[in-house]
Amino acid sequence: MGKFTDLTGRRFSRLTVLELVGKDSHRNALWRCVCDCGSEIIVSSNSLNTGNTKSCGCLRIEQARQHFTKHGHSKNQALQTTTYNSWQAMKQRCLDPNAERFPKYGALGVTVCDRWQGEHGFETFLADLGERPKGTTLGRFGDVGNYEPGNVKWMTSTEQRQNWRPDRNLGGRQKQKAA
Repeated sequence: MGKFTDLTGRRFSRLTVLELVGKDSHRNALWRCVCDCGSEIIVSSNSLNTGNTKSCGCLRIEQARQHFTKHGHSKNQALQTTTYNSWQAMKQRCLDPNAERFPKYGALGVTVCDRWQGEHGFETFLADLGERPKGTTLGRFGDVGNYEPGNVKWMTSTEQRQNWRPDRNLGGRQKQKAA
């Protein structure tokens, strides 16, 4: 393959070079590398040596996420986390009259506390509840009342089923008996 510097075993940012796999059209050596995240990628020696390639792409995603928000979550749909999506869905079903689930929540008086709305609403929501654990969704205790600290938690589907109440469409209010 001609002269080249053996990069096997060397580390370049998040990449560790595993083996030489060939040459590109510019006669640069191509290396199979493993990223810290576990993904493998083929990179030219030129890209490794100049620092143009530092990871499999995971570093760019992390940097973009941090760029969009200080809390690591994003309004950019491609970068949204499950925690951010849950917060958005909660607000939508309670506050957006055009939302599909609004009739079962917002129209019945279920609302979102002020601290989880507005400019810093997500940051406060995140501080109050933490990251959404895998396999959970946001649930209200007894499936009644408003979305507010002390009345919600991340629940598994089993907890959600056990928590379900047939009169939940009342938004926590008691049925009015006809006189």
